[in-house]
Amino acid sequence: MIKSFFNKNNSLIKASYYNVIIVIVKVISGVITSNVLAKVGPSGFAIIGNFRNFIEGASSFTAEGYQNGTIRYISENQNNSVKQKQLLATVFQLSLSFSIIVGLVLFLFCDFWSQMVFHHQEYNSIIKITGIGLPFLSFNLLLIYIFNGFEKYKKLAILNSILSLGNMVVTVLLTIEFGLEGALYGIILGPFFVFLIFLIVLGEQRNILLHLFKFQYFKFNVVRNLSSYLFMALYSVLIVSSSFLIIRNFIIEKLGADQAGYWEAMNKISSFYLMFFVSLTTFYLLPKFSKSNLFSEFIEECKRFYSLIIPVVVFGFIVIYFLRFFVLDIVLNKDFYPTEELFLWKLIGDFFNILSLVLIKKILSKKNVIAYLVSNGMLNLMFVIFSYFFLDIFGLEGVLKAQALSYFLYLWIVVFFLRIYFKKQNNSFG
Repeated sequence: MIKSFFNKNNSLIKASYYNVIIVIVKVISGVITSNVLAKVGPSGFAIIGNFRNFIEGASSFTAEGYQNGTIRYISENQNNSVKQKQLLATVFQLSLSFSIIVGLVLFLFCDFWSQMVFHHQEYNSIIKITGIGLPFLSFNLLLIYIFNGFEKYKKLAILNSILSLGNMVVTVLLTIEFGLEGALYGIILGPFFVFLIFLIVLGEQRNILLHLFKFQYFKFNVVRNLSSYLFMALYSVLIVSSSFLIIRNFIIEKLGADQAGYWEAMNKISSFYLMFFVSLTTFYLLPKFSKSNLFSEFIEECKRFYSLIIPVVVFGFIVIYFLRFFVLDIVLNKDFYPTEELFLWKLIGDFFNILSLVLIKKILSKKNVIAYLVSNGMLNLMFVIFSYFFLDIFGLEGVLKAQALSYFLYLWIVVFFLRIYFKKQNNSFG
């Protein structure tokens, strides 16, 4: 029975093995980085959170917006070299074009962006460097998406590990030397050094980057195929960044800047343990879901995934809750002890988040734009509205209760859209 289980789940277990390596490296490097960044205090931690959200917004135009589309179409066309070349050339050239455009906007209007992100213009030079460094950050991410699509798990683990460790070293060294300003510079300078290491480690495979200059392979039909994914990613980043900004302002207005720092700290800790599940769904499920339209295969894949993951989630979350003070000591420091009150509801919300992640990957894999926009729009709208009212009733813990309730309702919204999708495909759904 055990042998049969492993044979049937061989691909998932292999993906999980390399994913564990990626997550362990990310968590270790993230913990070390967060521990050093904690020295800037809760309010400084909130500023760093703002800057990271800002970079995510910028890179959604230049790289992150292409993630799901790149993985899907490479996975679907593994035996079609012409379509692969067209995809690679189009993605790289599109990314560079947007990097130049977005970079110029950041560079020329650096005072405006500095005021928006940091609430003063003292760090406008950081915004300028962000604009210049966008191509390197973008190409790093694109290379990872490409190897994900090819299901080259070992190479993917190596590249992700280099990305995590390289960013950690640069950020930690600059933070120790220059404090908060060094941390901000480290976050954007790290990708440049990582890109140089990628060029060395990839060996002959770095020739993938030469598609940047193969203009004959640029195809507008590829742009059209990717545009839905790009639009969904931009929409997601916009509403997530906006909702977090609005909620952070709610917290500062009602409870103070330090409380916003505690919330940012809880989100950071959450990102560490969610890495495994988020990356595994992209790593394993997205390519699998892209290859099939059958409801029976979808259900079988979900059962296989949930049966392996849910016991791990439940056990892991129980351990994290009872060791929450230890986690705070390791990741941050005693200044962040008030964050311990937020763990229970954050873990509950993240449990529903993980369940919904599996299902939303099916919607993404089939480019169901309307379902994605509506479900994510409702999730973030509910989060903002519930947070506004729950803050007055429950204090800072109310934001985590609002998030848990939002994800619970979001799970059923996603199920509703999947029912519609499979009925249209003439497959049975309950």
